[in-house]
Parts: sequence; structure tokens; C-alpha cells
Amino acid sequence: MVKVTAACIIIGDEVLNGKVVDTNSTFFAKYCFDHGIQLKEIATIGDDETQIVDTVRRLVKNYDFIISTGGIGPTHDDITYECMAKSFNLPCELDEECKERMRHKSDPEARLDADALKAHYQMATMPKGTNVKNYYVCDDLWVPICSISHKMYILPGIPQLFARMLKAFTPTLKKVYNLDKDPREYVRYFVRTHLTESQISKELKLIQDESTKVSEAIKIGSYPHFGMGFNTISILGEKKDDSYLKSIVNRVVNNLEGEVISSELENKFSNQES
Repeated sequence: MVKVTAACIIIGDEVLNGKVVDTNSTFFAKYCFDHGIQLKEIATIGDDETQIVDTVRRLVKNYDFIISTGGIGPTHDDITYECMAKSFNLPCELDEECKERMRHKSDPEARLDADALKAHYQMATMPKGTNVKNYYVCDDLWVPICSISHKMYILPGIPQLFARMLKAFTPTLKKVYNLDKDPREYVRYFVRTHLTESQISKELKLIQDESTKVSEAIKIGSYPHFGMGFNTISILGEKKDDSYLKSIVNRVVNNLEGEVISSELENKFSNQES
């Protein structure tokens, strides 16, 4: 069974100082779950060269599929491409194909002065090398998904673009990682109980210890809903273990005074709290 591990790098001082709310990591987490990819880490870092380079080099050693979002605009703090190139000991050069797509899509040379044009083309100045491939996944966009060594994938930080491009990239992603060959699929169940987390902790630990012997992919979680008078227990694992997961659901219902609820209802509870 194909096992792909992933990590996500959120780049931007504006996220760390609270100006912008990161939604890309949440989208990516759901994306990974839906496609049988194990998301192992999310790193939120600033627009700092050393921090970006160190983070990238650490993650590419540990995971198969790493994406970054943010920091590829025209301003002085948009240093992602330059830092990614440095992370892989590559040059960073103006990409002629990207430049031509810019010209075709928005004709920047007809509307920008020399300084603004130089800043604009910074967005087409990206890592260069035999292990670099640019995927133009949307015909109406000039910006590519820049891939390095089929490990690191650089995407824009604008949530609408990020989500759209990642969805469009899915067929290519499946080919790169052989996700269509014996794919790993995940399922998740939710059980609501009025018992407190202290009252259910012993039983959940026993279930988790037993489940790990079946598969390390099985994860038992507990999520309190303050002010609502109940907690939710999550049972997550691979679809191949669905029968076993359902037996856990029955055990939780019987032993912890539980009631099965839908993922839609659980999401509604969680969103009410946020």
C-alpha cells in the first residue's frame, strides 16, 4: 500500500503577527485526508531566509511531499523562491516561460514603469536546475507550481489561488506518488458522550494501545465542546481496517454512554465554538 507522508510550510510575517488568518494549512490537511496522504507536520514561519532554508532542509529529509505557501509576491519581503533555491543549492533566475505567460496574461510592460516592472518579474524569478519543474495547472494563470526534486512544491499564499491550484494539480500528484496504485484511504467516525474527558480517558487509552497493535494509522482523539455539555470522540484509521474501526465505535458507544454523530454535525459544533 502506497504511504505518502507530507508537511506544510506557511510562510509570512503577517500570519505570525496576527494580521492574516491562515486557512491554507486547514485546506491542505483536509486535502491530504481525502487523498490518503499522511500529513505529519505544519510549520508556520516568518519571512526570514535562515528560518526558511533550515525548515525546508529539515522537512525534505523526513517527508515525501512538502508544500509551501506564501512569500512569492513582488515586494522586498517575498523571498520564498530565493530561499527555496538556496535550500537545494540552486541558482534563482528569471524563468522565460513564466515571463512570457505574464506578458500574455497581463501585458505588464505596457502598464508598469521600469522599477515596477522589475518588481513584477521578481515573481517569475525562481529556482533553476535539472531537478526543477514548473507545473502550469490553470490555463488562465501565469503562476506555476514550482517543484524541486519531486519533493518540494511552491504555491502562492492567496487562499483562493492556493486551493484552486492544488485541486488542479491532483492528477499530476497522483502520478508522481502512485496514489492510484493501491491507494491508502482514510475514514473517520465520531461519537458524542456527556461523560467528561477525565471519565473517558482510561478507556480511550486502552483502546488506543490495542488499536496501535492493529495499525499505527488508527488514532483515537477526544475533543471537548465547552458549554455544550458533551465531548466528541474521534476514531480515525484506514479504510482497510473499517470493520475494526466500527467495532471500536460500538465499544465507545456501549462503554462510554456514547451516540454516533455525523462528521457534518461535528463540524457544526466545532465551527460554533470558533
